Amino acid sequence: MKPELAGNVRCILPALLAAICAVAPAAKADWGSVRANNRSERRPEPDRNHREAERTIERRRLDIEAERRHALYWASYYPGMVTGALPAGCLQISLAGSGSYYYDDGVYYQATPAGYTVVVPPVGAVVPRLPEGAETIVVGFSTYYYAGGAFYMQQLTGFAVVPAPVGVTVTGLPPGATPVTTNGGVRYLAGSTYFLPVMQGGVTAYVTAGP
Repeated sequence: MKPELAGNVRCILPALLAAICAVAPAAKADWGSVRANNRSERRPEPDRNHREAERTIERRRLDIEAERRHALYWASYYPGMVTGALPAGCLQISLAGSGSYYYDDGVYYQATPAGYTVVVPPVGAVVPRLPEGAETIVVGFSTYYYAGGAFYMQQLTGFAVVPAPVGVTVTGLPPGATPVTTNGGVRYLAGSTYFLPVMQGGVTAYVTAGP
């Protein structure tokens, strides 16, 4: 290396090292700030708060479900209610040993001297489609559909009214369910099925039980 070039390098090198040292702290600070930016400043909520949030969501879902159910057609009809004429488009259903019924979107009627009387959904009746708002209930390998106080199972010819499975939870009582007071508290009777109130996500639901 030429003497004059070596001298220039010796002159420049200290200045270069000083510049690198001056920049290094800033670089370190910049790295730290990026790392901080990538890390969420909001710490995860405790598990208790998370569970409470989930319960609140479930309560809202069940509240909305209850409001929607009350707005359904069949929610306004209860066993013993009498009407002078059947709704247009009623389907006639004949059951051996039980006579004829008339069906309209979850509501069953029978002709009586007083008029057409709403009755408990008859077990064995088969309808072409489920009532509006039917909720799905899976029990083991069986799937039930619940609406208007009736439990349905799908068949090749449609959906058949079946006896209520015991021990399943539903979001609402059948229309016209009657409160019955027992030693264990109040439960509700619809047909031959009892419905026991339970708390689910802060909202009352009902578990089916036998006599």
